[in-house]
Amino acid sequence: MAMVIGLVADLNAQTVSLNMESGNRSIDAANCWSFPSVSYTNTSSSVISGSYTAQTGQLSGSTHSVISPWLLNPSGTITFKHRLSTNNSATDRKMRVISYDYNTMQYDTLYTYANYTSANATTAVSASVSINKSGVFKLFFSFTGTSGNSRGLIDDIIIPATYNSSPANGCIPANTATDTDGDGVIDSQDDYPNDATLAFNNYMNANYSSLMFEDLWPGKGDYDFNDLVVNYRVNRITNASNKIAKAQMVVVLRAIGASYKNGFAFQINNLSPSKIISISGQKLNESLYTLSSNGTEASQTYAVIPVFDNALKTIGYTGGGSGVNVETNGGSIAYDSTTLTINFDVSGTGVSLSAFGGSTFNPFIVINQTRGRELHKANDIPTSLVNNALFGTVQDRSNPSQGVYYKTANNHPWVIETSSSIAYMKEKNQLTAGYLKLIDWVISGGTSYTDWYSNTSSGYRDASKIY
Repeated sequence: MAMVIGLVADLNAQTVSLNMESGNRSIDAANCWSFPSVSYTNTSSSVISGSYTAQTGQLSGSTHSVISPWLLNPSGTITFKHRLSTNNSATDRKMRVISYDYNTMQYDTLYTYANYTSANATTAVSASVSINKSGVFKLFFSFTGTSGNSRGLIDDIIIPATYNSSPANGCIPANTATDTDGDGVIDSQDDYPNDATLAFNNYMNANYSSLMFEDLWPGKGDYDFNDLVVNYRVNRITNASNKIAKAQMVVVLRAIGASYKNGFAFQINNLSPSKIISISGQKLNESLYTLSSNGTEASQTYAVIPVFDNALKTIGYTGGGSGVNVETNGGSIAYDSTTLTINFDVSGTGVSLSAFGGSTFNPFIVINQTRGRELHKANDIPTSLVNNALFGTVQDRSNPSQGVYYKTANNHPWVIETSSSIAYMKEKNQLTAGYLKLIDWVISGGTSYTDWYSNTSSGYRDASKIY
């Protein structure tokens, strides 16, 4: 117990203090305080409070300091008391508080007192110094003077910080990690070290994924799967509590192999629209979607987020023909990139990564400005605004009562998704003509030829059919 009489390190209150009442510098030095040219005194004329006060040598050109242990994240108000021992006429007598940053090795003067006069030099000053630092620091409580026999006196130091020295290991910092934004995640692990509301990137897909749509649903169409081709990547950014605070989604519109004015959106299955605060970056030029104030589609049970409502306008194509970027001699235009930013409500239970993940991300198109005619991947549930009368018509064999959606009688889908970006088909060439193992993959229910879209094995592709 004797080792901590003079040092109070209250980790709950995050304060480190020194009152010199140990009466022995060695005891406090063992707890990583240091005292260059400073001793303890119990002379009644020099004591500021209690039985002991720290006293410097004569202020005649050298700097005399009480130096704190290493501190973690000092933030709040430093308090202490100081004065001089005599009222002599020595010049340039000052008291300073200086911080030293372990990581940057920079000094910062937080407090300077230069008002010692012959009339008030021996009157104790109760100092309050604001500090707001993130990282590992020491504090120097220093006196200087150029002549005379005045000594500096200091007592009752209280620092708002966490004790961060290792007495058993030469008083080196116990923790050298910096948390600049104070969110509890150290900078080396924080993807957003200067933003306390954000901490970690969590990509839903490691690379850009491709989505390819056949937009004549519920009819089968020409099965070239180039009526709308987009790539997408989603980054769900969580806070220090691992709740999604923000999502950023990039959608690259690559091809439109149709004359239809198709919209693109996605639903987050099972997520209430109220969990979303706001959305920015949407490209909406038509009246296809009715939005709520937070940017989600109105009248939906689950959160539905429109990305664009007319692919032709989004990519900027005004030419004729059957589309753009699908024919060797046809219309060609640069890809369009749309970046959405979605802000989530982090209060209460917030939104977990699993609540917005691969199993709940549900992209779809709205075909040719007819809101109820929405097309999803096989067995993905439709939104509340789908026209249920279309299920089971033409070539569609959806059976909502059994959870079967968007499949033909032979289990063929209207939407193909790949986990990486792949080339798509030239106009009027069926996807199976370019990707020769696709039909085997479909018939197997996705268990065989899972790499059907790759180009690593012979017999997988007919390049002449691929754009």
